[in-house]
Amino acid sequence: MATRQEEWLAVGRARRAHGVHGDVLVEIVTDFPERMAPGVTVGFGESQPQRFFSVHSVRHHKGAWLLALDGVRDRDAAEQLAPAWVFLVAQERSSLPENYYYEHELVGCRCRAPDGADLGQVAELLDLGGGTLLRVTMDGGREVLVPFRSPIVVRVDLASAVIHLDPPEGLFSGDAL
Repeated sequence: MATRQEEWLAVGRARRAHGVHGDVLVEIVTDFPERMAPGVTVGFGESQPQRFFSVHSVRHHKGAWLLALDGVRDRDAAEQLAPAWVFLVAQERSSLPENYYYEHELVGCRCRAPDGADLGQVAELLDLGGGTLLRVTMDGGREVLVPFRSPIVVRVDLASAVIHLDPPEGLFSGDAL
């Protein structure tokens, strides 16, 4: 069983009980849904897992998971898990695709221009259907949405928590079209 010292990542959000036997309907928020499988340990909580269960079975239902959890035997017990986040232990970075980053790795990173100037800090990642955007908060509180793709994102340096950008002219000055 996983330990609390390991790094946990949110992979879903418990939405409600499903049926009378304790199944939990979970909205999927991961790029690797195949990791949810019988026998894995999941955690439920708000910012970190606080309650832990072994997955007995996983079924797919309308784009979500239906989880049967060991120890959750009825609707009342399942209802108590919503609306918590559902966590799995993080994958080793070496097993991830090249240039794949977890949201928690990017939030809080400083953004730097080609000349080294500080552009602001990543506050959140947004997926609005056309690709991922970084919501960067500049000093003074102004927010800028930056497409998270090449050639704008030049390099991500996780060790120093810096994202090197080459933004279009005017994006950070407010003069962009």
